[in-house]
Amino acid sequence: MDLVKLHKDSRDLLERLAARLAPEKVTHYRTLSDVGEWIELVDLMCATLVKGRIPVTPQERDSLAALLAMFEGPREGYAYVSDPERVLSQLTVVPA
Repeated sequence: MDLVKLHKDSRDLLERLAARLAPEKVTHYRTLSDVGEWIELVDLMCATLVKGRIPVTPQERDSLAALLAMFEGPREGYAYVSDPERVLSQLTVVPA
């Protein structure tokens, strides 16, 4: 796993989504990014997007798919990262 790419890509996606997320979540997610808790960050972002039905563009969906693909196999305790197909199928994708 390329940790530099994971850090950069997850932070980039977070910043693109930031205006659509609750400020306290953005603050928490930035902290996770800063301390290297990328699996936690990606899992929580997925949960927020799916549960909150937050609209994402096709490009953001593709970015999320690429992030999820960086994690190989199921990860105990991370329901969203462990099931990328379910996450991607449940996203609210809107035209760019």
